[in-house]
Amino acid sequence: MIDRNTPSTTRPPTTRGVRRGLEAGALALACSVFLVANVRASQPSKRTVAGDPSPQQFRSLITPDGIQFGLRQGPDKALAPAAFLFGSLLTEVLTSEHCCILLTAGYVCVALDAPGHGLDRATSEPPELRSWRHRLAAGRNFVSAVNTKLSSILDYLVAERIADPALVMAVGGSRGGFLVFHFAGSDPRVRGVAGLAPVTELRALDDFRGMHDHKLTASLSPICHAARLVGRHVLVIIGDRDNRVGTDHATALARQISKDAEGARIDLHVLAEPRGHHHPAATDELLRTWATKCLREDTTR
Repeated sequence: MIDRNTPSTTRPPTTRGVRRGLEAGALALACSVFLVANVRASQPSKRTVAGDPSPQQFRSLITPDGIQFGLRQGPDKALAPAAFLFGSLLTEVLTSEHCCILLTAGYVCVALDAPGHGLDRATSEPPELRSWRHRLAAGRNFVSAVNTKLSSILDYLVAERIADPALVMAVGGSRGGFLVFHFAGSDPRVRGVAGLAPVTELRALDDFRGMHDHKLTASLSPICHAARLVGRHVLVIIGDRDNRVGTDHATALARQISKDAEGARIDLHVLAEPRGHHHPAATDELLRTWATKCLREDTTR
């Protein structure tokens, strides 16, 4: 080993040696780039159910108009009901317990990085929820932008005979819950929507303090668009002490849907949760029951 505090007595490399070294370095770099680029193509994830002989994987796909998303499905590649999952990063939601529950129920699971997260993050703006505020302050409606992407993904899945267009659900937690209600309201093919400890009023979050009178932000409350969920299955689960997103806001959304959306079938659960903004203990079982019920009711219509 050469002590970096003392001069080296090693002879300087020849020109040929330098060239070979650079070529080798370039080859190594190219290999590294290739490997990193393909890590997303097939990511290992958790086992779906006890006794499943092999771990499930999700695939990274791209629509014809260049939208990258993740897809996770069981061994049967036949046409299937589809569940769009929302959270922050697609890698997180497609390896979550909620994804496993939906796979076991017979759905294929689809996810897109949320605005300001993963592939949707711009280096010129702050990350995650702060990017939502940044975009809104600049007059950019990130909700309509993501809805357009999601509908394009659904078009692709239907065209490829992966997703049954008559059996599409959207499930999201927290900020993902905010997005699912907007997606369901914008695309009538989404027959069911589940918000798990969902954000239903951006201005209730500390991240949006000072934007109470901001018209675009105010207009994006899902409560304002409850009437769009006519005839849908709706599940809302919220902890009784959720001071982050607001227990009362989530309850108000469910009640507004009941009032404004004709034919909507609403399951509202306000559950004991002393930790605040967390999924209450019964969330997984309630989601499993709801997802199965949606399939049973829609396939017997």
